[in-house]
Amino acid sequence: MGPVRGLLTVAGRSAAAFQIDLALRLGCERIVCFAEGLDEGVLPLLHQAEQAGASFHALGSARALSGLVKAQDDLFVFAEGVVPDPLVAGELLAERPGIVALPAEPGLEAGFERIDRDHAWAGLARLPGSAVERLAEMPIDVDAVPALLRVGLQSGTRIVPLPRLSLTERRWTLLRDEQDARSFETTWLNQRIVPASFMAPAYALADRISLTFAPQFLARRGRALLPLCGGALGLGGALVAAHWQMAATAFGLLAIGAFLLRMSLTLGSLLREEPAEKRQGRLFHALPGLAVDAAILGVMALVAPPAALVGWMFAGVVCLLALRVAEQARAGVLANIASDRAAFALVLVPCAAFDQLLLAIQIFALIFLLIPAINRNVTTDNADLTMSG
Repeated sequence: MGPVRGLLTVAGRSAAAFQIDLALRLGCERIVCFAEGLDEGVLPLLHQAEQAGASFHALGSARALSGLVKAQDDLFVFAEGVVPDPLVAGELLAERPGIVALPAEPGLEAGFERIDRDHAWAGLARLPGSAVERLAEMPIDVDAVPALLRVGLQSGTRIVPLPRLSLTERRWTLLRDEQDARSFETTWLNQRIVPASFMAPAYALADRISLTFAPQFLARRGRALLPLCGGALGLGGALVAAHWQMAATAFGLLAIGAFLLRMSLTLGSLLREEPAEKRQGRLFHALPGLAVDAAILGVMALVAPPAALVGWMFAGVVCLLALRVAEQARAGVLANIASDRAAFALVLVPCAAFDQLLLAIQIFALIFLLIPAINRNVTTDNADLTMSG
């Protein structure tokens, strides 16, 4: 007996859980799952639906559906194991009923079922609630999903073509077995996260560790908070160490904190299918970096000699501003290097150990201020030469 397609997992979540997410996004208030009971695989789906404010029903037969769906309702029907692209699904079915379909040949190759001579069902349909009434005329052991699809086709529900790109780029897929699930999981993760370049070595390592262990972290959402908590503890520990004048230890803890916060940012991007608003998305990405920068300034203020506090803080602010400017530079290498606060803090550990922290900060500020200026001058000179030529 093969695996239950709907319970195959991608990044710690079952195909059915992805379907419930989409159903809720499309405005569904009742979630119906055809299952014999609330076993270990179905129970998390119940909790997911109820936490979102929807009711959940596990039905053993198609006829039981008639008591839950009214003629004026809309019914979203999913094939077992299908994982649709939420954005494409919304564009295709948000306004009115339809059956999402593919040309027969590529659809069959991808594992979808043929619905007529020219089409294969892509695993998602929006049908009028009146289609459920026809189930009462069918045998009691009828398979509900194919029956509803057949009723929809017979009643003239429109066929909605699925863009081929969604299938070829694996943004819309059907999970048939564990191998499919693991292959799609890799694609799904890589579509959402582009790891940092190794020119930002600490962040590059953090991103790749996050991607490697993402399924374990995302299987239980609470685990995804562990790097965030660890990062906050690292920054707090750095301030405590700085208070006791242990500058090298403080910057070591800063490096660990920045590393863990980068991991939390990567995992958070996977948890958030899409930002509710672009402004919120930008804020989400900016907060860890701002926290690390604030901690760096805090450590410098605590380890600075009292008589030279103003000079130290001025150097720290200029250096961090220079790093921020360099991050926006067109030269990708410089931007990558400047963005990696964990590596920056790590480099400052030996500088602090040998009591050369202020000098190191000043040198970094000078470097990251001069290089973008030089790049701009070179670009301008090249443009002038091109025009004169």
